[in-house]
Amino acid sequence: RLLGSGWLALHASSVLGLAACARDAARTGEPFATLSAAEGATLRALAARIIPSDDGTPGAEEAGAAWFADRILGSHLADMLGAIRDGLADLDTRAVGRHGAAFASLDAAQQDALVGDVAASEFFEAARMLVVLGTFSVPGLGGNRDGVGYTLLGVEHHAAYSPPFGWYDAEHARSAGGA
Repeated sequence: RLLGSGWLALHASSVLGLAACARDAARTGEPFATLSAAEGATLRALAARIIPSDDGTPGAEEAGAAWFADRILGSHLADMLGAIRDGLADLDTRAVGRHGAAFASLDAAQQDALVGDVAASEFFEAARMLVVLGTFSVPGLGGNRDGVGYTLLGVEHHAAYSPPFGWYDAEHARSAGGA
């Protein structure tokens, strides 16, 4: 977990442009850039189980977390792409074997049971990290579409800057004999 945070801190500036594209793609429902349509559908369904939409509260789906993950897997986290693809395929294989349908086609209870089967895997840890980053990142990074993550946290996000007290007027105060 710490490794993921450290990586993001080191690469944040180079992720900005890429992630802005992800935000726009999620908003317009564009196809995934890195994952296939089936992989994208499975990732969207998994993201919706990791951070679900409940009782009118938005979740990872509304935040566009899957598009964030898709874009970052196609660039900065390309070394994780194979493991994510394998994990998504495994979820679909389990779903078809148990329920006769792809993971994305199952109801929430069936999906939750399958997620429970893989919850201790490295795949799930990586997928959860991507979903959380995509849901709660700064909207300019491509996830957190329309500030959904802020809504979930109960944060009212607005740009604000307050200089240290007296910083702007320090010179004026000195010239006026004040300080």
